[in-house]
Amino acid sequence: MKYFVLISMICLLGGCQRAVPNDVLLGPSGPETQLNSMQTASTNTSTNINADTRTAEVAAISSSGISEEQDFEVVANSQTIESDAERISANRAKYIVFDVQKLPVRGLKGPNVVEYAIRTDNPIGVQLYTRLVSIGDNVASQWRCDRFMSSDLAQKAFLSRGGPERDILLLDPDGDGFACKWDPRPFRLAVQN
Repeated sequence: MKYFVLISMICLLGGCQRAVPNDVLLGPSGPETQLNSMQTASTNTSTNINADTRTAEVAAISSSGISEEQDFEVVANSQTIESDAERISANRAKYIVFDVQKLPVRGLKGPNVVEYAIRTDNPIGVQLYTRLVSIGDNVASQWRCDRFMSSDLAQKAFLSRGGPERDILLLDPDGDGFACKWDPRPFRLAVQN
């Protein structure tokens, strides 16, 4: 009995089809066309509008499309070689060349993680610095890393507290010099390119 009900429900639902409208007008939509379509929908009359009048309505609506630069005739009538030359000369007159100047000194206080990433070349996870790790230090390290909003901020705090040589905050238990799974590779790749 269960199977009969299940199969009959599937057959009933399978027989349902979504109504596909076949009288869609393709053309620009504007306030006038939306108003006309709303008025047509509100009056439930059975008037037959033939396809010729619909295409004439669509053709009568002015094309307020994207751009007229795609129409060769419009561009050929509005732009000439002389107007292009005038526009180019006007752009050349506006063109300003600045002299090369020395870059300003960064006013950042504390360590710079980008500079540290570029300066080092060791891979992630390779121990370079001695760490005295006890049994619960990995859990404590993860807990402390979770307190930072990002690994960049954790790396900056790690470097400002004596890292990578010293790990007072327990942010680098593997001793690779990178705190809280901080990854220097994006900075290194940016310099290479």
